[in-house]
Amino acid sequence: MRRLGEKTGRLLTLLWRESLELRRDRFTLVVLFLIPVFQLILFSYAITTNFDHLPLGVLDRAHTRESRDLIRAIDATGYFVILPVQDLDGVHELFSQERCRATLVIPANLSETIATGKEVRLGLLLDGSDTTLSTSTEGFLTAIAGAFYTRTRLERTPLTERNLRPQPVGVVTTTRRVLFNRTLSGTTFMIPGLLGLLPMFVTVLNTTLAVVRERDAGTFEQLLVTPVTPTEVVLGKILPFAVVAMLVVLLIIAIGWLIFGVIPAGSLTLLLAVTPMFLLIGLSIGLLISSIATSSADAVQRAILIMVPQLMLSDAIFSLSLMAWPFRVIGEMVPLTHYIRIARGIYLKGQGIAELWPEIGFLVGFLLFFLVQAARAIKKQV
Repeated sequence: MRRLGEKTGRLLTLLWRESLELRRDRFTLVVLFLIPVFQLILFSYAITTNFDHLPLGVLDRAHTRESRDLIRAIDATGYFVILPVQDLDGVHELFSQERCRATLVIPANLSETIATGKEVRLGLLLDGSDTTLSTSTEGFLTAIAGAFYTRTRLERTPLTERNLRPQPVGVVTTTRRVLFNRTLSGTTFMIPGLLGLLPMFVTVLNTTLAVVRERDAGTFEQLLVTPVTPTEVVLGKILPFAVVAMLVVLLIIAIGWLIFGVIPAGSLTLLLAVTPMFLLIGLSIGLLISSIATSSADAVQRAILIMVPQLMLSDAIFSLSLMAWPFRVIGEMVPLTHYIRIARGIYLKGQGIAELWPEIGFLVGFLLFFLVQAARAIKKQV
């Protein structure tokens, strides 16, 4: 009992000591509470597969009362926002600009088909670059159109026949055509996302830890007192890591091609020209974190705090278009979002500079901003 009491006393002393240390480390406490709360909000509210005012292109080839009623029935559900389309060229324009992910084509013989009680065949064009929306939209539209068909046939059935046959015979099917990712392959969808996700982790975390370790060893301060400028220090620190991260990108491209058979539909040269810009952004973020961090453990915590929002709000895994508008705004301020759009645009849609220049422009702006901020942070340490 005496030994047990001594062990218990030592344990309580250690627990008290660690509690005091944790209480002094305010940032660790913030991370411990902030990340779970942030993840709870994202998974419960922002990251959802529920449809809510999803843009839907509609090509009405019938232009009849029935087709207009069908469009109103779809709009009334609140699941979709109707975007009228005049022809198939307009569909490709909507998809390339990512203004919608699906387009419903109403056949010209819709009214005659409903009147005769035959099978209604609706056309559905899906953007395969977003597999989550593509695989769910068809089921929603088929159910809505089926309910509309049943109600319309029921209203047109005489009362005596309606009593005998309350459920009129009729079937609604969709003829599906998937653009850009015809098999709706999850691998084809994920590999362009991993091109941005994995190098971002590599650049941010490794740069942060390398600078912090050098500062702990005292060599970073010695470097700052030399005649080199803060900008030269920034470039000298991040360029070697940029080369390593670029090799990681090339490795992902090679594995995607040789093992999974995923080949860019567009210009690989354009992708490789834009990628270094994105990598320099991640490296600059790493330098910013290292200028604030006080130790390696602190640097890792801050890097995780930066990376979690980028992982969840960048379209890498979860569809940004399904999130509530405040989170979509936050997602647009994440550099990873714009690089993934470039990678998927090149891989899946074969897009070039003409279509991707807005996203490239965002990356240029992010790069200039973070380079300037990193140089200022290092200058303050001189």
